[in-house]
Amino acid sequence: MSASSLPTPAPLTTSLRGRQLLADPQFNKGTAFSRAERLQLGLEGLLPHAVESLDIQVARVWKAFCSLASDMEKFRFAHGLRQTNSILFHRFLADHVEAVLPIVYTPTVGTAIQRFSLDYRSPAGGVFLAAADQDRFAAVLRQAASGPIDLILVTDAQGILGIGDQGVGGIEICQGKLAVYTLCAGLDPHRALPVVLDVGTDRPGLLDDPLYPGSHQPRLAGAAYDALIARFVQAVTEVFPGALLHWEDFGVGNAHRNLARYRQQLPSFNDDIQGTRGVACAVVRAASQGAGVPLAEHRIVVFGAGTAGCGIADGLVRLLQRSGLSATEARQRLWLIDRHGLVHTGQPPEQIPEMARGLARPLAELEAFRRDAAGTIGLLEVVERVCPTVLIGTSTVAGAFTQQVVERMAAAVARPIILPLSNPTRLAEAQPADLLRWSEGRALVATGSPFAPVEVGGRLRRIGQCNNCFLFPGLGFASVAVGASEVSEAMIDAGLEALARRIPAWSDPEAPLMPDLTEVAVVSTAVAEAVALAAVQAGVARFASTAEQALACLEQARWHPTYRAVVGA
Repeated sequence: MSASSLPTPAPLTTSLRGRQLLADPQFNKGTAFSRAERLQLGLEGLLPHAVESLDIQVARVWKAFCSLASDMEKFRFAHGLRQTNSILFHRFLADHVEAVLPIVYTPTVGTAIQRFSLDYRSPAGGVFLAAADQDRFAAVLRQAASGPIDLILVTDAQGILGIGDQGVGGIEICQGKLAVYTLCAGLDPHRALPVVLDVGTDRPGLLDDPLYPGSHQPRLAGAAYDALIARFVQAVTEVFPGALLHWEDFGVGNAHRNLARYRQQLPSFNDDIQGTRGVACAVVRAASQGAGVPLAEHRIVVFGAGTAGCGIADGLVRLLQRSGLSATEARQRLWLIDRHGLVHTGQPPEQIPEMARGLARPLAELEAFRRDAAGTIGLLEVVERVCPTVLIGTSTVAGAFTQQVVERMAAAVARPIILPLSNPTRLAEAQPADLLRWSEGRALVATGSPFAPVEVGGRLRRIGQCNNCFLFPGLGFASVAVGASEVSEAMIDAGLEALARRIPAWSDPEAPLMPDLTEVAVVSTAVAEAVALAAVQAGVARFASTAEQALACLEQARWHPTYRAVVGA
């Protein structure tokens, strides 16, 4: 539905006047305030004379944006716009998604997070909950919300992207993801709350930096950390009953434990575990369909046993089971590698991440595998012995997928599926151009960060980016819209299947392994519909009991970046 065909929204009512009104990003329209509004709201003389349309404002912002030299300058510009005029920011992002999304989200947001101590000037628009104030979490949340809240995006910033512990700078990843929610699925940005839990930091560069604005103390751990999380969840349940909790960039052990402990207590999901898993599984599903390889015939190596890698492995087990394999047969199709080499039952227990233990290979089957000087079984040896059809990287080990590894894989497989998913870009396991060259153009490649198209056989091949923005916005938005009491595995499965069917490679193995970024809103709509229907089918949708009601809930909840009339209270 185009902006011109949307029904006229009801006016906004405010008691704000003059400069206070212009300082509120939810109400501010800048030069788009009409003559009547300026007169009534005390804005005369505070704005230039012309009354301008939103289109003209976007054109001005775009021209200014393009004049900036560096990505960080563009990030700061977009950040300032967001704090000034919410409608203009989200319309600007929607109109120029390919240029602006990589600035306000990955990969540029990673740099912004690392520079947070230097660049912090004014409130970042989020909520900072310090460990010292945990007895008052509920009161702080009430104070921070200016109205109803449907979704809370929270991080403790221990596992930010590929850059680890970043303290309170993690608020920027929450802001970036909420922008993606609105862009892709239409989540009302004024009904969402970004939260960073300041539980301290173990990064010496932050602890020793007098400019770091967070708590200068080591990270809470053990019982003290768990008690803080419990108080936070209790506060959310008390202040925003029914709101969806999106867990983001928690450390490996904490991420899984928090999700397992609280996902039945309040509707919640972890994008690093379930979103990354879902997108990767959708890509494998689409690539298999396009290449004509039955899912049950895959041999899959996952290089990296952190939150993302183990989450993807668990998702692939579910995917293989849905193809007809038993749980045991599905697990036998996966080989997981971490910094100690191939995960197997002969390793000391402390070397095997808890979430990876179910995928440890039996020691008895590895007698013929060669080991290095440290006694570990490395990636190349696994590739030579297993002949994988799918190779997935979540290790943040740049260049790990070497020419020898790829050539050995491609020698045994007609259309190898290779997904170097680590980000930011500099941490990718391989460059797409190398993967295609080493496989004679036969590899089906998707990455975690954006890469330029690669020429193959005289034609440019676009490299699909396994961006979670193709799944989590539709998943979260649908959960909010139908009032899901939980985010079930069946809902996530429905979302990833909807995504897989919209990946171009589904019908053409030469096509990209992800949709174009300009299609993200269309894809998110399909994902949201599938998730909403799955919620109804499972009986967890509080606001809908039929498919028709679920779709109506989606349309009613969808927010559009258009100006509304503003009247004085």
